[in-house]
Amino acid sequence: MNISSITTSRVLVSFRSAILAGILLILVLTAFRVICLNVLTGEVWDTLASQEKMRFWFTSLRFDLKFASCSLLPVVLLGLLLPERCLRRRFASWSAFYCGILFFCAGLGGIANFYWIQTYGRHFDTMVFGVVNEDTMAVIRSIWDGYPVLWELFTGVATGLVAWLLLRRIFSFVRNCTREQGLWGAVLCFLLLGALWAFFIRGDVGKFPLRRADAAATTSTAVNTHVPSGILAFVWTVSDHFKESRIRPAVPEDLADAAAFFGLPAAQGDYRKVLERHAAGLLGSRPHVVLAVMESMSTDMLLLDDPATFDVYGSLRQVLALPGVRSFEHVLSEGDGTIDSLGRILVRQGDNLDHSVSRFGETPFFTSAAMPFREAGYHTVLVTAGSRGWRDLGRFAEANGFDEVVDEASIRLADPGAEGATWGLFDGAMFSAARRILDTSDRPVFMVLLSVTNHPPFTVPGSYQITNMSRPNAAVDARYPAIREIYSMYETFRYANDQLGDFILGISRDDRLAGNTVIAATGDHNVRGLNVYQDTGSVILGHQVPLIFYLPESGAGLAADLARPASHKDILPTLFDLALEGTAYHYPGCGLFTPGDCPFAFAYNGDVTVTPEGACFRDGESARSYAIEGFRAVAAADNGACRTAGMYRDLTEWFYRLQTAGLGSGKR
Repeated sequence: MNISSITTSRVLVSFRSAILAGILLILVLTAFRVICLNVLTGEVWDTLASQEKMRFWFTSLRFDLKFASCSLLPVVLLGLLLPERCLRRRFASWSAFYCGILFFCAGLGGIANFYWIQTYGRHFDTMVFGVVNEDTMAVIRSIWDGYPVLWELFTGVATGLVAWLLLRRIFSFVRNCTREQGLWGAVLCFLLLGALWAFFIRGDVGKFPLRRADAAATTSTAVNTHVPSGILAFVWTVSDHFKESRIRPAVPEDLADAAAFFGLPAAQGDYRKVLERHAAGLLGSRPHVVLAVMESMSTDMLLLDDPATFDVYGSLRQVLALPGVRSFEHVLSEGDGTIDSLGRILVRQGDNLDHSVSRFGETPFFTSAAMPFREAGYHTVLVTAGSRGWRDLGRFAEANGFDEVVDEASIRLADPGAEGATWGLFDGAMFSAARRILDTSDRPVFMVLLSVTNHPPFTVPGSYQITNMSRPNAAVDARYPAIREIYSMYETFRYANDQLGDFILGISRDDRLAGNTVIAATGDHNVRGLNVYQDTGSVILGHQVPLIFYLPESGAGLAADLARPASHKDILPTLFDLALEGTAYHYPGCGLFTPGDCPFAFAYNGDVTVTPEGACFRDGESARSYAIEGFRAVAAADNGACRTAGMYRDLTEWFYRLQTAGLGSGKR
């Protein structure tokens, strides 16, 4: 475009229109942010110092300015590039139409992000894209039943419509009232306004532009969640999704750093040797081994148990009284979604959420949980109450050491009367199928169970009778005052605990299985939607799950520190050491009953790590360390927890990339 064609009128129309639209957009984003803060983090916000509050609003404004400047750049370009006749006749209507779509997305993103934070405790992330790999109809039904979908759509449409009508008038007024001031005036306006626009897009005058790491504006992770607007958080999520699809090869230097930190042996050509250990065979036999991964089995929900008036354990209470049962107190789920945790447990996939549906979904991993059992002669089975097609789970499991995948369809063939709900069969049918496998197998079985019942929409079989769970309950109402379906959540939780407890009790009373079966049970993640983990002292609880082991009589004398920090990474090494002897495995975790020092004696989650020295909270690309008392963070502190968390993340990521993208060279 020739500089002489840039008139003062054209420049001012372009930038003034975009600036006014940007101001309106920032007001809309701020309104959603205020609502989210007041409703979701009001109590935590009140505890922040005034300096932190100012820093929060200043940082939020910078991100809003950056987003508004980028998203409204088409309005500027439209005003600069349109032919003169179109500028007079079409600029206002075309620009207003574009802004209407932008404001519709901002409104819809704002209210959707509100409910996402309310459910998951964080803004949009790549789990949004994981939804497309779920059971589509089940997702739609869960969203329709659990959220005000029509209200969300109305909010988005109303925001876009009001913005379109208002901005069309504003743009017309700006176009009609702007006058020419000569060529040099046009050039000066263009340079000044262009420089200002570029500054807003960059967001900072320092060495680096405004980055995602800058969103950690306060010491509260819960408050920092609201720094990016809903629509900006979704843009970040799209970027993360495409980054995850481009996995780079591993490089030896990265492994050397992490291996040295944990005192692991250096690689001597065969990189598997870094993780290689041999199972201890603590039980002296090869028992059946069952790992039950229970949907949303939450430590938090267990805390309000009252055996007389609000019994949340059900028959699981009797299990905890058995002499061979050990219940670990301080355990974290490694992921915050089902496939997230399951992928970490089964193959140590690290932070790669959608591994099972990626091009690496059929890649066999030497860090597989099932492979050591299969090599030791076990029949390896994955039993899910849902579909084997969910997240392509069947293909993924069979590629990584499972001889058989039993799902809803195959369970129904054996049990035509099995009842189900939105996401698959009720847990009782799954445990019945597991028991049939154990009763009929002629060799040791390694079995992973994946339950689905304790999931929105919360429902239990019509024949299930709940006792000793009266409502209302003062403690429940006080802790979760704004959750309308909290009692349905507790009833479903109680049902799942009952089914797990009945299964373990049945094994313990069977003469053939009682002395020949090891069972581990844990939650895949904390229950969703509670939104009570805003303050520093509650963050760890938001990721905390139970971990229960049933040991046969031969293991009754095994000692363990039940208060040690642990996580999902420790379950399989424990099972290897209990059931196998001499079998090699490659898995970065600790045997919880195995004597001796372990380099991984800490609890790890993608967002929270707890070591004996302290805790580390990961907040986007930044991390903060805290002192701990018991299993709760108490205050910011300078310790090595974040260093440990980062190195463990690097270690698991290195082995994941080694097994997918291969081995490269050169420090990344």
